[in-house]
Amino acid sequence: MNRSASAQPSPRILLVGDLMLDRYFDGTVDRISPEAPVPVLAVRRSFNRPGGAANVGVNMTAMGGTTLLVGAVGNDEAGRQLQTALQQDGVACGSLIATAAVPTTVKTRLLAGHSQIARFDEEAILDDASVRAALVDRIEQLMPQADVAVISDYAKGVCDQAVCRALIDAAKPRGIPVIVDPKGPDFTKYSGAAVITPNRAEAVAVVGFAIRGPDDGLRAAQVIRERFGIGAAVVTLGEQGMVVVTADDSAVIPTQARQVFDVTGAGDSAVATLAVALGKGTSLREACFLANAAAGLQVARVGTARITWNEVMASIDQHTRASQGKVVSREDLIAAVRQARAEGKRIGFTNGCFDILHLGHVALLEAAAKECDLLVVGVNSDASVTRLKGPPRPFVPCPERQAVLAGLASVGLVCEFAEDTPLELIKAVEPDVLVKGGDYQADKVVGADLVIARGGRVVTPLFVPNASTTGIVDRIREKR
Repeated sequence: MNRSASAQPSPRILLVGDLMLDRYFDGTVDRISPEAPVPVLAVRRSFNRPGGAANVGVNMTAMGGTTLLVGAVGNDEAGRQLQTALQQDGVACGSLIATAAVPTTVKTRLLAGHSQIARFDEEAILDDASVRAALVDRIEQLMPQADVAVISDYAKGVCDQAVCRALIDAAKPRGIPVIVDPKGPDFTKYSGAAVITPNRAEAVAVVGFAIRGPDDGLRAAQVIRERFGIGAAVVTLGEQGMVVVTADDSAVIPTQARQVFDVTGAGDSAVATLAVALGKGTSLREACFLANAAAGLQVARVGTARITWNEVMASIDQHTRASQGKVVSREDLIAAVRQARAEGKRIGFTNGCFDILHLGHVALLEAAAKECDLLVVGVNSDASVTRLKGPPRPFVPCPERQAVLAGLASVGLVCEFAEDTPLELIKAVEPDVLVKGGDYQADKVVGADLVIARGGRVVTPLFVPNASTTGIVDRIREKR
């Protein structure tokens, strides 16, 4: 994860979208009404929060961005309450259009504990040419100040064809990426955007086929990207994470398991994080990883909530320390090592079959970890083990061997290799320290010459006698 992005200047993000006021009445339900079979909510507190595109703006500001907010509010009490809430959260309202043409959209939620028991909406669709013309003027005035632009479309009338085209056309000659959180079955008005982020249902409505999992999601993202001329498509899949497809790459980003209290605002938090991360100079894949983490934090809270950059980074740290996050592909390993080296960390490497993890393995890995800041462990694939050791080896399949290794505190990252030796993996990692057991001569260790030529070291710290997979299996057989 790119820590240097945290130190980048605050990105300025032009946000255009449908603004809402979210009202909450929170209490307890202890009885059913005698007037009708409905629960009676005993209200303990009520509060207002910015919703819709306004919530995106609040989250971008909380993430450390500067939000240049463009939108329309009703010339009413709800509109004034929304602007007050935005200003309290550090979002300037000077570019908002107050109009009598429509009321401010208000969504009122009734909460009992952590659960919504009802919601009612007050809204009307904006259809006023003069308001939209004023919005376009605001966009043209603010675009020269922006590093990133966002369209947050909730289908309430602000993000019509003219407004979307004005924003995308103004951004393009300046090289400003436009991120779109879309709504509706026709994405034509978003053509030319850099990134579009439909959820599963929105993507299905556009592509016309079911999205049952990440593979379908990747196919849908590619269809959307190509059909509408958009640089990258990011399809969010709820508990199945998200998929990312660009002209040159694709990826599946798994979700981080969390207890879900309320999905309200999860998409807003993801888009806000994506915009701020891109504004800070991260890659799209890394920005999506951060956005996915932010959405995970949001669903663990009640109602729309501000997610900060530090909270997201802390969440990433927690989960990358977990075992599952340590097992990586070769591509992701290279990226992780590159980042670690940029942070000044010494990279260590060791490898083996690790068919049945034993004391010798654990002792070696602990000793290896002391020689470096990040220990990478290469693991022979099942076919590679069979070629080296003969059948019936391996006794334990590679995914399980990797998972066990990842559970050790001494191990930083685990990566499978299919070759008989780890030479190609060593070439990719370029370790500063190459570690093997004390039963190896340093000059006989595979890759030693490459590491030494780069100024690195080869270490053979120890050997634990009478500790081997073969010995363990033999003892088991003797006792049968």
